[in-house]
Parts: sequence; structure tokens; C-alpha cells
Amino acid sequence: MQDTSRTLNCQSTLFYRLSTLVVVALLPVGCGPSYPTCYPVSGKVTFNGEPVTQGTVTFYPADGRSAIGKIQPDGSYSLTTFETGDGALAGNHAVTIKATTVSGPAAPSSFEDELSQANSSAPAGEATVTWLVPERLSRRESSDLTATVAKESNQIDFNIVLP
Repeated sequence: MQDTSRTLNCQSTLFYRLSTLVVVALLPVGCGPSYPTCYPVSGKVTFNGEPVTQGTVTFYPADGRSAIGKIQPDGSYSLTTFETGDGALAGNHAVTIKATTVSGPAAPSSFEDELSQANSSAPAGEATVTWLVPERLSRRESSDLTATVAKESNQIDFNIVLP
């Protein structure tokens, strides 16, 4: 009976040691994806001294994933690359700003209104797009905006001025 007790005790100890070894070996693997390091980037977008109230700011690095931020009503933005608010990759970036408003006839309030408008001979009117910043800034190939993201928290403002 004593040999059986020793055998079970040795097996329990061996199981415990192997389990611990497996857990320790798997710890470096972690849970979830591993992303390159990003650095916080926030700022404000103004046009002729006034806050731009909506739109997006996009940072394009030479290599890697771009970062994008939604412009808030006060003109502020905060960039996201992989996870909300994580910032952007360090280095030099080409930057675009797309900010528009769309105005025109009101959208139909029901399916019946939409059918009525579609069957009507009267023109429904056209939507009008108004650029809140120069349109050329919305395209990477025509925007002259650039920014450098440092390996720290970054405040990068864009003060766009036209004569």
C-alpha cells in the first residue's frame, strides 16, 4: 500500500511540474495579435483660422499601415492605426484631409415617399458637395501636407490658410 501511495505522489508531482513547464513555455506566445509600436497622435485642423468641423485626417507612412482620425466638431482629431486611439507608426508621413458637407433635397422619409419621388416627372434636385478645405488635400497624389511622428506623444496641428 505504501508503494502505491509513493507512486501516486510521484505521478502528481511529475504532472504538476510538466503542467507548470507547459504554462511557462506558452506565456511568451500571448493572446491576440502583435502589432508594430504606434505613438499617440492628436491635433486640430483649421481653415483660415476656423475649426474644420467634420471629415477625416489620414497619415500615410513610407512603409506600413496608414492611420486615420475622424475630425470632431471643434476641429480636433486623434489617430488610429490598429486599435482605437493607438496613434501612428513613427516616421515621415504624407497626409490627406477630406472634409465636405453635402446639401440638397431631403431624403425620403418612407418607402412610399421614395416611390412617389421616383415616379414623379418633377426633378428631385441634386445634392451639392461643399469642400471645407481645398479638394486637392483629400488626395494623396495632390496633397502637399506632411507630418513626422516622433517616438513619443505627438500634437500635430494643420492650419490651412488660403489668401
